[in-house]
Amino acid sequence: MELNNSCPISSAMQILGGKWKIIILSRLMDGKLRFGELAYMIPLISGKVLGDQLKEMERDGLVLRQQFIEIPPKVEYSLTEGAIQLKKILQDLCDWQNKHSLTHQKS
Repeated sequence: MELNNSCPISSAMQILGGKWKIIILSRLMDGKLRFGELAYMIPLISGKVLGDQLKEMERDGLVLRQQFIEIPPKVEYSLTEGAIQLKKILQDLCDWQNKHSLTHQKS
């Protein structure tokens, strides 16, 4: 199957693709989190990469960034309504992985 801009799968993968976006989405499914909380929950991601991914996800309409005017500054991230609709898909992916016990092996 050839993927191009008119293919819905290709378009979705352009938005959701990459190593960290699905993981970030899954962590935000339970509610709002601060940057430090996300970083703690995803220990293998660097702060720069997490920040870059959150900016892309905000730009693409997956994540809402709410900044509070206080000292120290406080920022919370949450999912948009569109991103919340991915919950069933993410759960189906988890169920599929658990059912098939697939492992990723590097060649």
